[in-house]
Amino acid sequence: MQELRCGESNDELLRVMKVIEELSPYWELIGIKVEDVGRDCAIGFVEVGRKHLQVLGTVHGGVHAALVDAMAWVAIISHYYPRYVIAVTTDLTVKYLKPITEGVLRAVARITHIKEPMALITAELRNKNNELIGTSTMTYWITPTSKALNEVINELRNMA
Repeated sequence: MQELRCGESNDELLRVMKVIEELSPYWELIGIKVEDVGRDCAIGFVEVGRKHLQVLGTVHGGVHAALVDAMAWVAIISHYYPRYVIAVTTDLTVKYLKPITEGVLRAVARITHIKEPMALITAELRNKNNELIGTSTMTYWITPTSKALNEVINELRNMA
């Protein structure tokens, strides 16, 4: 399989995202993992298991939506890093092109346009063979903060 990358990866931010994975109960429930992150780009995946399947045996559409939404958020965080912004989904559309039943569900999210307070992100969903199985567009509302992302991470760790 062809390796997907964000261009110039940000290894420091990727390490921070690994902490977010551990601190996010929802990401843990779904199994969302960040694979690569670069400015305005994030790649993540879910290893498909039985818990992701709907009754007919294909991955539930909500898993696709959760994954692209998470990677869109990471892409926005990458745009502002090391500053922290609150980024909230205001619109999310997923177009399902092909079902997936096993393997890996991967999402590549990229910021298309950003002008505070709004950001437009597009994403591709791919299967284990790197075939395009869906597309997504999302709009986010962005609120800048006076904090750095590392400060927010430390606050979350102290709450856990």
